[in-house]
Amino acid sequence: MDVAQTVARALGLLELLGKHKKLTAGKITELTQINRSTTYRLLATLQQLGYIRKDKEFGFYSLSPKILNLASSVRETRDIKEISSPFLNELHKETQETVHLAVLDVDELIYLEKRESTRSLRVVTISKPGSHAPLYCTAIGKVLLSGMPDDQFRSYIKNVQFRKYTESTLTGIQELITELDAIRDMAYAEDREEHEEGVYCIAAPIKDPSGKIIAAFSISMPTVRCTPERKAELIERIVKVSQKISGAIG
Repeated sequence: MDVAQTVARALGLLELLGKHKKLTAGKITELTQINRSTTYRLLATLQQLGYIRKDKEFGFYSLSPKILNLASSVRETRDIKEISSPFLNELHKETQETVHLAVLDVDELIYLEKRESTRSLRVVTISKPGSHAPLYCTAIGKVLLSGMPDDQFRSYIKNVQFRKYTESTLTGIQELITELDAIRDMAYAEDREEHEEGVYCIAAPIKDPSGKIIAAFSISMPTVRCTPERKAELIERIVKVSQKISGAIG
């Protein structure tokens, strides 16, 4: 059996358990018409990976909390986009700058949405919905890092490869930790040409009712347009929008 067929059958078993809640291996074999030995091998693998569990007394297989948590994450992402959309539309209209929305994806960020600047002079970035970017040198990434639990952050620091994208990129761990402490106090983060030359970004968190950071959004613009007055205005604006979206999430 080739890899694609194996993956397709494994996903089929998960969908079957999602529909029927709990099934024995024999019933799964009957419903899928996969031979018995292959069914048991797939079930054993999915159980070992933690996506399904087996009732020891009756032999029923069912989805585990791990797969249910994945489904919950998908719903959460959809909810974040839907709830934040009117607020980000208003922010985009008022500032006429590029606006991004992103969430954490393991040790990177993944963009969910992007609204392009309507100004004649605007930043041209490679970001787009579904694309990834590093955490340590982007404004959104720093916000997401500032909300990481200690054990997750330690794992991130241990495994991340610090790449110097520009002359301004932070590559020192202690320097990053100091900035993250400040971000928690200020409720916003900055990217001062750290990921792309000539691009300034400011980002703020989106929090759930418990105060956990579940997403972040940003405003990006050419650095030449970021005067002290403009920066102060955007900081005030983005912090207010952060509070409004988080309130709506709650």
